[in-house]
Amino acid sequence: MSTDSFYGAAAFENAKILAGRIDIKQRLQLAIARSRLRKNPLALLFIDLDRFNTITATLGPEFGQQFLDITTDRLNHALQGDHQLMHLGSDEYAVLIEGVDNASQLRQLGNRLLNVINKPVFIEQQELITTASIGISVYPNKADNEQALLHQAITALQQAKTVGGDSVKFFTRNNANNASLRHLNLEIELRHAIARKDLTVHYQPKMDLATGHVTAIEALVRWKHDTLGWISPNEFIPIAENAGLISDVGEMVLETACRHGTKWMEEGIPGVKIAINLSAKQLIRQDMLAQIKRILKRTGFPANQLIVELTESLLIDALDKTAATLASLRDMGIEVAIDDFGTGYSTFKLLKRVPVDILKIDQMFISDLSDNPADKAIAKAIIDVAHALHMRVVAEGVESKAHLTTLQELGCDSIQGFYLSEALPRTGISKLLREGIPGITKQRTNADIEETKRKIAEQQKQRLVSA
Repeated sequence: MSTDSFYGAAAFENAKILAGRIDIKQRLQLAIARSRLRKNPLALLFIDLDRFNTITATLGPEFGQQFLDITTDRLNHALQGDHQLMHLGSDEYAVLIEGVDNASQLRQLGNRLLNVINKPVFIEQQELITTASIGISVYPNKADNEQALLHQAITALQQAKTVGGDSVKFFTRNNANNASLRHLNLEIELRHAIARKDLTVHYQPKMDLATGHVTAIEALVRWKHDTLGWISPNEFIPIAENAGLISDVGEMVLETACRHGTKWMEEGIPGVKIAINLSAKQLIRQDMLAQIKRILKRTGFPANQLIVELTESLLIDALDKTAATLASLRDMGIEVAIDDFGTGYSTFKLLKRVPVDILKIDQMFISDLSDNPADKAIAKAIIDVAHALHMRVVAEGVESKAHLTTLQELGCDSIQGFYLSEALPRTGISKLLREGIPGITKQRTNADIEETKRKIAEQQKQRLVSA
């Protein structure tokens, strides 16, 4: 199969569309079947651009897409014969080479592709340069099926990255590392999960201690893998951040949460605010404000019902770039919360420079709150300072009645944690919002529900008039 026949003219002009249609495992299966029939070897080169994320984070996704289009074009023209180029999405490519297993020839090809990728790219007079890492595996020398061939190429790629990138590595038993292999496999699977919309959003409630009502919920992304089951966010969120996928994940969570929020309001569930988490890469994007405005308009969710949560460390590291953005969010009516408050090295100094509405006390100060005088004193200090600055306080990690009682005594505004509920899917949180948590929170009255429906109807009429 020639490269020209593999890339149709229309597909070649739009690598983004092409990426969504290619299933590398199916192509590997077909290639291995041909290799078995013809008794020819098959090599797989797995390519990852080393610093592509820096381009998108600095210049935006439009520059990144143009850079990928040019790189795909160059790789396509550099390949000859029975070489299939596959753009797997974002900064990953794969090349299938049939009939070749000579290590010297494969290394020469890999180095040639590195040289192609290393050439400067000029977009709107901006010079862009990146390098790549390439991992190579061969069928049937090292792998006897498509899964093994793919995994071994990824393992070799990881080895190329560990030496600083811009290199070609072959798979050997010595560089097989289960942890690294799982990491890279999850990255690939995560890309597919985002494209297939397999990620879901769960919600954890926050209870107002003065009223006993659930007045806010935090939107949390969840991923159930087809074969591995539920993948912990502690594992896949860092992978998403390192792979440049966190903005896609964040956008999905924001839009899903806003759609759900609008639906709840239409059903008469009153006044429930939704908190979403923003990462550093999302916060510094030039189009972030426009993206939020667009999603709010598309879903009809009110800006004053949205809360953005940012970790303290994020704000400290990127304060100069984010202060104006946070001010703009508040001008829109969106509230700003600092998550994990109390864990940074310049905690209270930060409050002088950042426009904040809510402080969330980190759970490390809550777990021993009832027994540890130091934790109690720190929690009280945070609450007192926040109230003096006209901020509200949410305590995270509340797991017992004793925690709740102590926080009430300290004057805390709201609580969040397993004592109330774990994060629930939409159906579960909908029931909780209507009926309350038995023995803990108050149930909504029919009058509350009817009043909310009336307000929503009025807001919809106003939007139609203004439109």
